[in-house]
Amino acid sequence: MSPTRRTLLRGGVLGAVAALAGCSGPDDPESESVRRRTSGTDTDPTVLKPRNPNGDRVLLDGSEVDGDRFPLAVDRELVTSAERAADLLAAEGVADADRERIRSFLDETDYDAETVYVSPAGVRSCERLRVASVSWDPGRVEYEYCRELRPPDEACEADARVALALLFRLSVVLDGRLNGSGSSGRSPCRTTGTEYGVIDGNATVPGNDTALGDGGDSP
Repeated sequence: MSPTRRTLLRGGVLGAVAALAGCSGPDDPESESVRRRTSGTDTDPTVLKPRNPNGDRVLLDGSEVDGDRFPLAVDRELVTSAERAADLLAAEGVADADRERIRSFLDETDYDAETVYVSPAGVRSCERLRVASVSWDPGRVEYEYCRELRPPDEACEADARVALALLFRLSVVLDGRLNGSGSSGRSPCRTTGTEYGVIDGNATVPGNDTALGDGGDSP
């Protein structure tokens, strides 16, 4: 006896449901491909490192609340849109040159293909961080770094600490969820291009207002 139309329709619906369930299974190749695309490591990351020698934060959240602005310190965050990037402001005390670099860095990011990871940090005035790599998984970002002395022609104050912000441009689209973050580093760097080893602990070294060089290498 040939099957009824209702039987055929019912079988088609069940087959479609089964197919959809199979696509979302943990062993599905497409799911694994998506996971790989949102996990990765960059050993030559694009990172901006502005500092604030006169405050405890570099970036503030300038979002409006009921029409008013009450800027708050920005903690670790994944910036996923130009709209969110526009809310990020440089804090008082950040040099004008650094303000311009922060704004350009955020505005030039292609949020359809990239994500900015923001992380506050701290460093001694006469030191800087060299970032070795950054890694990401869904909901988590980690980076590796080392510390070295800044060039002797850059302004710094021995033994003083300054606020630092790290802005990484990740070559992946991540959602804004950040469940965890981390960093690991050493001091001093194993290798360095500097030809000096010590800055007098009681000296204030004159120099430029900012040490942002290629890639925003200020710290």
